[in-house]
Amino acid sequence: MSTEHVERRLTAILAADISGYSRLMGNDEEGTLAQLKAHRRALVDRKINEHRGRIVKTTGDGMLVEFASVVEAVRCAVEIQRGMAERNVAVPAGQRIEFRVGINVGDIIIEDDDIFGDGVNVAARLEGLAEPGGICVSGRVQEDAQGKLDIAFEDIGEQKLKNIARPVRAFRVRLDATAAPATAGWRRGLFAALALMILLTAGALWAGLGSEWKFLSILRSGDQFTKSAEVGTKPAIAILPFLNQSDDSAREYFADGLTQDIINALGRFSALTVMSWNAVFPYKGKPASPEEIGRGLAVGYLVEGSVRQTGDRVRVIAQLVDTRQGRVIWSARFEEALADVFALQDNIVTRIVRALAIRVTQIEQNRVFAKPTENLAAYDYVLRARPALQRPTHANNVEARAMLRRAIELDPNYAAAYAALAETYHLASSMGWAESPTAFLSRAEELAIKALSLDDSDVRARITLGHIHLFRQRYNQAEVEIERAIAINPNDAHGLAGRGTILLWLGQTDGAIEALEQAQHIDPDLNAIDRFALSLAYYLKRRYDAAIEQAELNLRTNAGANFSRILLAAAYAQHNRAEDAARVVTMIRRIDPTFDPQEFGTKFLNSGDLEHLRDGFRKARLYPVTGDLPPAERMNR
Repeated sequence: MSTEHVERRLTAILAADISGYSRLMGNDEEGTLAQLKAHRRALVDRKINEHRGRIVKTTGDGMLVEFASVVEAVRCAVEIQRGMAERNVAVPAGQRIEFRVGINVGDIIIEDDDIFGDGVNVAARLEGLAEPGGICVSGRVQEDAQGKLDIAFEDIGEQKLKNIARPVRAFRVRLDATAAPATAGWRRGLFAALALMILLTAGALWAGLGSEWKFLSILRSGDQFTKSAEVGTKPAIAILPFLNQSDDSAREYFADGLTQDIINALGRFSALTVMSWNAVFPYKGKPASPEEIGRGLAVGYLVEGSVRQTGDRVRVIAQLVDTRQGRVIWSARFEEALADVFALQDNIVTRIVRALAIRVTQIEQNRVFAKPTENLAAYDYVLRARPALQRPTHANNVEARAMLRRAIELDPNYAAAYAALAETYHLASSMGWAESPTAFLSRAEELAIKALSLDDSDVRARITLGHIHLFRQRYNQAEVEIERAIAINPNDAHGLAGRGTILLWLGQTDGAIEALEQAQHIDPDLNAIDRFALSLAYYLKRRYDAAIEQAELNLRTNAGANFSRILLAAAYAQHNRAEDAARVVTMIRRIDPTFDPQEFGTKFLNSGDLEHLRDGFRKARLYPVTGDLPPAERMNR
C-alpha cells in the first residue's frame, strides 16, 4: 500500500479557451499569435495578477487559473471579458479573439505545479457551455458570488457534462445586465448620500472662506487649464511609478521614493482624489495604455515618467495624461542638483496642480512645500527604509528600524524619520515580533510624539499615535489624532482605515465599513492591521463570506497575521464550514499554544459585538487552553 501523501485543497478554478482558434490560426497564424500576446500582456495576465490568481498552465488556445477566492475569480473573468469586448470594437469580426470561460469551485489534487481532479474537469466542461465572450459558472460559484458583483446570473439548469458522473447546475453570467441585491442598493444609497454631504460641505466652506481659497501664486502663468469631467467632482489622479533610468540599478529605491513623495504631496490637496502607492505599484513597468489604467484605477488623469540620476544631478521627464481621451496634457523635463531634489518635487507638483486647475488653501500650500530635511543623506536612508516597511516581515522591520535610526543620527530634527521609526515599533508590537510588546508600544508612542513636536502636520505620526490611543482604550484621543491626520491628507488610506477601526470598536459597524471600503478603494493592498479591521467589520455585520475573503487575503500576503487566522476560524464556523474552521483552529494552536479567545475583542464597547465574536469561537471549538470543558470536548478540541 502506498503511503505517499497527496496534497489537496479547495480552490476556485477558471478555465478559458479561444473560440474558433483553429480557424483564426488557419487564416493568419502570425497575426493571431501577435494579437493573443498583446491581449495577455495588456489585459489578461494583469487582471489575473490583480485578483491574485495563479496561472497553472497554458495551452495554445487556453489556460487554467486557480484563485483562493470565488468572488475574485468571477470578478477577474468579468473584467477580462468586458475588457476584451472593448479591445475588439475596432477589430473585424472574423479576426477577433474571443474567450470562453468556465468557473468552478472544488477540491483539487496538487502535483508539482499542476492541478487535477473533478473540480478542474467541471470548470473545463463549463467553459464549453459558455458563448464566445461569455462566462459559465457552477451553482456553487453562483451561490458564493451572488450579490457581491455588479452582474446577473442566468440559470441554465442541470447539465450533463462529459465524463462527470453527476449533473451540474450551471449559470451563465449576464455581462449586459446588473444585479440589484439589497446590499447593492444600500451601497448606492450610501454613496449618494455621502456625495451630497461632500458637495454641501464644500459649498459651505467656499462660501464661508471666500478669498482664503485661491490658486497657488506660482500658477498664474503657463499651462492650459483642464477641467474635471463633471462639475462639482474632484479630479482623480494616479502617479505611476517613475522608471529608473540611472546607470545604477540599485537606485530603484530612489525613483520609487520620489514617486511616493509626489503622491503624498498631492494627497494633501483636499480638491484631489489621489491613488495610493500600493494601488499604482502593480502597473510598474507594465505595458498598459492610459485608457486601461484609467479604467482599472477609476481615475481621469495619470502622471508617468522616468528618473535619471547622474553624479550630483537629477533629471525627471514626466507627462500628465487625460485617461479618457488618451491625450497628453503636458510633457516636461525637470532637472535639479541632487541637493535640491525637494525643489524638483515641488515643481512637478505645481505643474500638476496648475494643469488640473484645482483650488488650494494657503495652509495646504505651506504643508506641501515645507522642506522635510536639509540633510540629503538622511533623506536617502528614509527612502531606503520604505521598501522594507512596505513588505512587513520581522527581518524587514528590523532592517527598516536600523536605517531610520541612522537617518535620525544624521538629522536629529527630521520628523518623518521619527514617524517612520514609530511605525516600525508599533507594527512589531502588533505582529508579535517584539521581545516586549508593551515596551515597544511605549517606544512607538514616544517617537510619534517626538515627530509631532518637530512637525505637527506629520500624517504618519498622527495615525500611529491614534492607533496606540485606541489600543489603550483612549477612544476620544484616538479619534482626535485620526481626524487630524485625515484633515491634513484626505487621501491617506491608513488614516481612513484608522477612522474605520475606531468606529468598529465603538460599535458603529456601518460607518466602519464605509470608511474601510473607502480606504481600500484608494489602497487595494491594505496593510495587515487595516485589512483585519475590514474583515472583522464584515463579520460583525454577519457578512461572513466577505469576512472570510478578506481574512484569507490577509493571510496570503501576511502569513504571520495570526489575529486574522483567529477571526477566520470564527467566520468559517458561522458560515457552516466546520472542517475549514477545525483546520484553522489546529494552525492557531500550533502557532500559539497558549492563545485564550476570552482575551480577544475585549475592547468592544458594544457587548453584543463581543458576544457575537465569542459565539463564533464556540462554534469553531476554539476554547481556552485551561477551562472547565467536558472530557469528550477536551479530547476532541
